Amino acid sequence: PHPDRPNPQLAREAVDWAEGRMCEYRDETAPGLPVDLYSGALDSYTTMRETLEENGFAIVRYFFVMHRPLDTPIDEPRFPDGFTLTNAVRNPDAERWVEMFNLSFIDHWGFHPATVERRRYRMSAPGYDPHGSLIALAPDGAFAAFCECQIDAENNARTGQNKGWIAVLGTRWGFRKLGLGRAMLLAGLRWLLGQGIGTAALDVDADNLTGALGLYESAGFHTVKTEVIYKKTVGCRG
Repeated sequence: PHPDRPNPQLAREAVDWAEGRMCEYRDETAPGLPVDLYSGALDSYTTMRETLEENGFAIVRYFFVMHRPLDTPIDEPRFPDGFTLTNAVRNPDAERWVEMFNLSFIDHWGFHPATVERRRYRMSAPGYDPHGSLIALAPDGAFAAFCECQIDAENNARTGQNKGWIAVLGTRWGFRKLGLGRAMLLAGLRWLLGQGIGTAALDVDADNLTGALGLYESAGFHTVKTEVIYKKTVGCRG
């Protein structure tokens, strides 16, 4: 239902349908496994949040949408000795990128492994710019960290914004605590600025255990929206 036009009966029917479909999918793919149904709403959408809670959903996480204006100075990225900055134009290897992604996020909440097929699909999609797919190479050539920058020109034209996204930022296990996260973030901000973007945006898990929130705040980001994530455990038969 529209957040400003509550319809309790329609909401209940939508939840019932979603639960039923999830149970059907569970029975088709992984019989016997528990099923969790997720939803979310901006914290300001009071009616929508009340509707979710009335239908058995409970809060499990908060995410922040953060912005940083790019008209203020951006520090020069500093990489550890032997590490170099490259991108998916010069290093388009999807298999190595996926391995890096999975080993960067395997300990994060809600992690789902990336696949080579999905990576290749993303790289072939309209709007994907491999120049903004930044990668840090270790001295031995390993993919150590990455920053995926995205610009939705169509949305910017429609909304009158001039915004680009730090869509994903990660550092692979074994390469953390070296300053790569900060270096890649600054490199991403500079790349967006070079494309004429005025504001950088990103999403961050408020409870991220790697210190991402503190990194973003120290780089000049501020919170503009809070997203509330809900979960309901579905009681499927069997």
